[in-house]
Amino acid sequence: MEFRILGPVQCRNGARPVKLAGPRQERILAALLLGADRVVSVSRLVDVVWDEDPPATAVRQIRNLTTALKRSLVAKGAGEDVLAAEGPGFVLRPGTFDLRTFEEHVSRGEFREALGCWRGPALSGVDSMALRGAADELDERRLSIMERCLDEEIAAGEDTVAELTALVAEHPFREAFTGLLMRALHQRGRQADALNVYRRTRTRLVDELGIDPGPKLRELSERILRDEPEYGKARCFLPYDVPDFTGREAEIGMLLDAVRLGRPVAVDGMAGVGKTSLAVHAAHRLAADFPDGQLFVDLHGHSPAREPLAPEAALEALLGQLDIPASRLPGGVDRRAELWRTRTAGRSLLVVLDNAASAEQLRPLLPGSATIALVVTSRRRLSAIDGAASISLEVLPDEQASALFATASGRPDSGVAALCGNLPLAIRIAAARLQNRPQWTVETLAERLGSEHDRLAELKVAGRDVAAAFALSYRELDAARKRMFRLLGRNPGADIGVPAAAALAGTGEQEAERLLEDLLDAHLLRQPALGRYSFHDLIAEHARAVADDGETAPALIRLLEHYSGGGDSGWYEAERANLVAVTRHALDAGHDEHAWRIAADTADHLRESGHLDELLAVAHTGITAARRNGDPHAIQLSLASLTLAFWENGRLTEGIGCALERLDVVRASGDRVAEAIALSRAGALHGMLGRYPEAIRFYRDGLAIEDETAGCETTATLWTNLSNAQEVLGRLDEALVSARRAVVLREDPRGMILSSAQLGLVLARLGRFGEAYDVIERSITASRDLGYLFGEAWSRIDHADALLLAHRPGEAREQAGRACEILARLNHPLLLAMAANSLGTACLALGERPAGLRQHRLALETARRIGYRLQEARALAGIGQSRAAHDLYTAMGLPAEPLKVVT
Repeated sequence: MEFRILGPVQCRNGARPVKLAGPRQERILAALLLGADRVVSVSRLVDVVWDEDPPATAVRQIRNLTTALKRSLVAKGAGEDVLAAEGPGFVLRPGTFDLRTFEEHVSRGEFREALGCWRGPALSGVDSMALRGAADELDERRLSIMERCLDEEIAAGEDTVAELTALVAEHPFREAFTGLLMRALHQRGRQADALNVYRRTRTRLVDELGIDPGPKLRELSERILRDEPEYGKARCFLPYDVPDFTGREAEIGMLLDAVRLGRPVAVDGMAGVGKTSLAVHAAHRLAADFPDGQLFVDLHGHSPAREPLAPEAALEALLGQLDIPASRLPGGVDRRAELWRTRTAGRSLLVVLDNAASAEQLRPLLPGSATIALVVTSRRRLSAIDGAASISLEVLPDEQASALFATASGRPDSGVAALCGNLPLAIRIAAARLQNRPQWTVETLAERLGSEHDRLAELKVAGRDVAAAFALSYRELDAARKRMFRLLGRNPGADIGVPAAAALAGTGEQEAERLLEDLLDAHLLRQPALGRYSFHDLIAEHARAVADDGETAPALIRLLEHYSGGGDSGWYEAERANLVAVTRHALDAGHDEHAWRIAADTADHLRESGHLDELLAVAHTGITAARRNGDPHAIQLSLASLTLAFWENGRLTEGIGCALERLDVVRASGDRVAEAIALSRAGALHGMLGRYPEAIRFYRDGLAIEDETAGCETTATLWTNLSNAQEVLGRLDEALVSARRAVVLREDPRGMILSSAQLGLVLARLGRFGEAYDVIERSITASRDLGYLFGEAWSRIDHADALLLAHRPGEAREQAGRACEILARLNHPLLLAMAANSLGTACLALGERPAGLRQHRLALETARRIGYRLQEARALAGIGQSRAAHDLYTAMGLPAEPLKVVT
């Protein structure tokens, strides 16, 4: 039976509501539901039913009405215990209750599902003065969740303008909705409309209430006026705050006071002492003081089987939380640190950096603005933060440790906390075991902990080995679970999925999942995402300590074989961090064949997903393994990956050196197919640097192999690249012949998209616009059908440039804008430079000078960072530095603006 108060008050049996005996019974049901699972006194029910003037028989009538309500509920299928008289009143225990469902959805962050529980104003139709306050509170709760929901949806880029327009009309004085609508409009590029919303709201507040908008709304209008695109996406990245956090009042007070005085805070202490819990709990209490957002990054300073997070990667994570895409990030730690300080200057942010390894890791991450609150945790005392308040955590005092055990286990402590050395992590693990073993007493657990001696050295506190809970959990596993636990201890990756665990253990996936779920239930594993499993740091150390070299050596070979098999694009994304770690492990362990093969397979996927730092790391690992292996085929494939990595990271000179080395290797081996591919890549790199005559020579040499062994796709790529070079040099008739040959040869759908787009652009440059649009639009459609984002962005850039040639800048702006939207998701600086230039040219042609210059500056910054001289020249021309652009083109001997080459 379902009970409802979020709308009309009802109890429903299936699709039909249970008929109530009039408004008085309806009021009683509403009051009982508001106090669900708690005793609601008869006197409270009297007030609810009669407000201020109850009759003399009110108590008897309440009991009669409530008894009749129970009979109706039981008759419609509810259990006998659904409504019972207890003590001074009655308690209703609803099975399915819309308010409870609403709050459960809210607790999981499922705001749309939560709002779907509402069917109108709370307690609709129930006219009771005693319930009016509760109804108003519920309605306010709904509006607050609506604000949180829309805030997240705006931050995710969803279009909420229509919904917010209606909400602002319904609640004209609720400034939060007004601010959300302004943000939503600004995000859609409607700056003027956003500012008009503010002006109308201000006018109404002044005219009707005699007040101005609040400071947050005023600040938002000023930021929108300055066209700051990142504003309004403040989000909380703090981890979950445990509801039973216990103790540490003095330390929390010190932390809160220090932050509110503008001092950074450094929290240090031993492993498991509760540094992260303290920092996160305090950060949640401080969150409201930092409206621009709360950021969190785990620096993995002491994470087993993981290197500390490099400052470059940590800065990428922090800037990503500020909604700065990876494609906009400069290379090098110094330039990223400069961008970090620039983008946080003056903003009200709370930053938690967890698990720092050293001062060297931390220094580049320090913000430069006094408005940024900083909390850092580490196992070591840190001296990198000048003026920081230092809080060194010790184990919990006896009273707090016992209270934590009682709260976590639900039973009073009898010495278990002391046997755990008062270490919070050990206490929680012991309490969890007790909860899962209802037949045990607290004394039984204390006895077992007291007899344990084999404990991790770093967890020794006050003469006791507090890792007893780990050993206890492990010892109670059966043989199969113990074996899985030991093998997982040697897993090189940060987490593991079911298929990889099955390979590691040499079992079927169903059996592996069962074992993993059992370990999860035993609190020896955690589940960071559906289907993914990982250790807590300290338990991972215990797993490694009990691992057996004899059984793990063949298990790791099976794991490497599994990762060598690869998967689809989703698999590579899910396993990305593990593939990097596994490749490095294979190299360190001397498994060179596995190392270079996994690296070669992974490189293309890292490139397509835009993880360029990892691409370079994997490629370096692969070539090291291949050279040690000595196989020319392995070396040339690994050099291909390294060339690709240099290319994508904008290190073009190194890329050319690598490409030429690869060319020497394949020529020495006599592999003519590989030689043609290597010639294509070498030519493309020369083209990137504006050396088009040299590029054409490489393409011609590659095509000379066509009649020997080169495959259709390789030949088609060579013809496509040759067409591009000919187009750039103004040899359009030759470019058209080359492009048509490429399209005829294509068999791979993705390659067909790129070659067709090139053909369309050449046709446009020849003035054959109808044919050009037809070809390019087919490429766009094919890209969307395949879900090929790179190809769609490529084709839309060509479409924009074709439209610009036809003097149709409005349509060109739309195509280039869509390409830029795609590239915001892909970290691909080469295409971004091209798309931004095309968009900038279109905007300038439409008279939109600020937008056009903004796009050309983005293109200029990106092109200079990666060494793409041709797009640099185009950006300079767009910005108006015509002399500089002219000199650059003249120096390259080019007659027209170049566009791109196939990679």
